[in-house]
Amino acid sequence: MQKILSTFLLSVCVCFGIAANVPDWVTTHPISDKEYVGIGMASVSDADYMKKATQNALADISSQIAVKVENNSFLHLIDVDGKSRDMFEDKIKSSLAAWLEGQELKDTYKTDKTYYVYYVLDKDTYARNAESRRKHAIQSGLDYLHKGQNAENTMNLSQAVQLYGKGLETVEPWVFMNLTTIENGHEINIPSELYSAYVNVFSNMAITTNVTLVEGESFKAVPTPIAGCLSKNGNVIPNVKLKAEFISGSGAVSDAIETDHTGTAEFYITNITSKDKVQEVRISIDDSFLNSLPKAYKQLLKNQAMPSAKVTIQLKNSPVTAYIHISDDNDLEGIERQLRSLFTNNHFVVTEAPDAAQCFIEISSVIENGNTVTGGSYDLNTCYCTLTIKIYNNKSEQLLLDYSVDRVKVLSPVHKKANETIAQCIREVMKRVNRNLPNQIKKLNLN
Repeated sequence: MQKILSTFLLSVCVCFGIAANVPDWVTTHPISDKEYVGIGMASVSDADYMKKATQNALADISSQIAVKVENNSFLHLIDVDGKSRDMFEDKIKSSLAAWLEGQELKDTYKTDKTYYVYYVLDKDTYARNAESRRKHAIQSGLDYLHKGQNAENTMNLSQAVQLYGKGLETVEPWVFMNLTTIENGHEINIPSELYSAYVNVFSNMAITTNVTLVEGESFKAVPTPIAGCLSKNGNVIPNVKLKAEFISGSGAVSDAIETDHTGTAEFYITNITSKDKVQEVRISIDDSFLNSLPKAYKQLLKNQAMPSAKVTIQLKNSPVTAYIHISDDNDLEGIERQLRSLFTNNHFVVTEAPDAAQCFIEISSVIENGNTVTGGSYDLNTCYCTLTIKIYNNKSEQLLLDYSVDRVKVLSPVHKKANETIAQCIREVMKRVNRNLPNQIKKLNLN
């Protein structure tokens, strides 16, 4: 029993001895008036755990520095929404660690599971290095600002926005500091000026078009070109790429193109692939030039109101092709010529190729002979004429219209020849057809 108790006490002592050897800085983050202190840790199971622990320690130091935002810094002066400010603060924390100089590894500690590092950075050393970085950021940012302004003054807006963006990227690790300088007697906050210039490059701009409405046909090109003219404050803007795209309906449009010296870019609709009666094409600035910018900066511009213009496309009523078939039972010989003329004037293009037609029109007619009527001067033959017209969807074979003129009574002198009697019958039948059939054809869904 005594032996067991001794063994237990030895184990307790060993455990307490290990615990006693854990450095205070592992459990309590040190605070110093003269130094920034960074504590980092990483799991020993991670690859490069020493490097990861060091990165975490430097990020700890960076966060302490960046939190101290100077009152006259960019983050205090600029009018940005919450998302933009968060973006810049995240960039400060992620990039500042790469700029740190003079930090020293003070201690390390390792357990079976975790590796700890203790870094310090002398505040006076940091202040000297930061001042050098601040001056460099001011000068670099000012250079980009001037180059961007020169590009904007010469209306090279795509180059201007890239220069302003590069300037912001250069100063972003230091925007928590006062990056103000004096130039020509005026105080300039460099990141504020770069940010304002960047987001306002495309402000006060407008796109006007040569037409607001064009006519077109499905599965055909539009012969009328669409031209968009880009201007800013009334001045035309050359060398900016515009694009045209369908925003309702569908079709193909010529590629994006830069505006010429008059600020104009011309587009052609090469095909309309939708049957919508009303479609729209929008002309806007092609933002492909933003792809070289950081994603967050690209989004800053997309949040701004970019100019655009719309052109409406009104589809014409496309003529429907039809094939006319005359039945073997057709007593009204010659009526097909008048019916062909009527069909051509009412939405059809008559074709001689039955397989290519959208509609199949079948015509048949019957003449029934009646009694002879005795007249005062001459006797009259009685005829009863019936005309049947059936219109089918040639693809689905659906019957679209079943039209007939039934037993129209015609009185013809007995001395007239047969062809003269038929001509008289055709005239009487066509009177009724011309009154009724066109309106019925217009009601059909022929497309």
